[in-house]
Amino acid sequence: MWSLQDLLFILCIPLSGVTGAADVIHVSGYEGREVYVSCPYDQGYKSNTKYLCRNECDNDDEIVIKTTEVKKGRYSIHDDKNKRIFTVTISDLDQTDAGKYLCMVDRFGRDPSTAEVQLDIAEWCCVKLSELSGIVGRSVTMQCPYPPQHKNNRKFLCKGDRHISCTDMVTSQSRFTLQDDVSSSSFLVMITELKAGDAGTYWCGSDSQWTAANYTKIHLSVDVHMLVYILPATLLAVLGVLTVALVMLYKYKCYKVQGTEVSMNSNTTTPAEEVEVQYVDHIYDNHVLDKTGGDDM
Repeated sequence: MWSLQDLLFILCIPLSGVTGAADVIHVSGYEGREVYVSCPYDQGYKSNTKYLCRNECDNDDEIVIKTTEVKKGRYSIHDDKNKRIFTVTISDLDQTDAGKYLCMVDRFGRDPSTAEVQLDIAEWCCVKLSELSGIVGRSVTMQCPYPPQHKNNRKFLCKGDRHISCTDMVTSQSRFTLQDDVSSSSFLVMITELKAGDAGTYWCGSDSQWTAANYTKIHLSVDVHMLVYILPATLLAVLGVLTVALVMLYKYKCYKVQGTEVSMNSNTTTPAEEVEVQYVDHIYDNHVLDKTGGDDM
């Protein structure tokens, strides 16, 4: 139930607060980072619920978050009543977050807008993409240049599609070794005994806050099909000797089989040859008989 004092207070609110003729606050942020939207309000709204709205705030679906919620998904809110400013934090920004917002106060009747916010989202500057490939079981080395102003920072290599939520691999995996070369403003990370699961997106980190600067993103592909095995020289020599021996044995067997066939052919006579032999023998016998008969006469 509203008291008469509350109603009189509402009627005394300046019309400028009701019409929504608010100042425009320009805010910019980077993809993947977070941004703070600060909304000022008048003295009389200290105890009121405040909220941030998208576009024209025509319906409840466009309400981003209220001071009664504290945190809602990627959004969080804090009301500083002493400074009369409520601040909304939007984390993990992307291009869809860009656009118009209204700072609103929940009030009896029409809710006034205390400020209009124009949020611009810029690409996270500046990322260089590098492609790298490796073979399962082998080693691979990643080269990570970093801005000179980061030379005293802790260097790290993290894995994940988004730099803001990637996992530090050097501290979590013993197969990852990092070596910093301050003179060249770069560090090297060697990965030994590559596994198929090592494939993915890596970020060369030199600032834990990921402030806008020059960074390198590396896409590593691991080939599990083209496995290369180097055979010892002695094993190759043995295989060569065995191959030569098998070839010689094969040739020897072929020669032996051919020799057997020739021998068999030489000891075999055909029917025609038998007739010829018999005919010759018959002539020879007749010749002997004729000669013997002539001597007897």
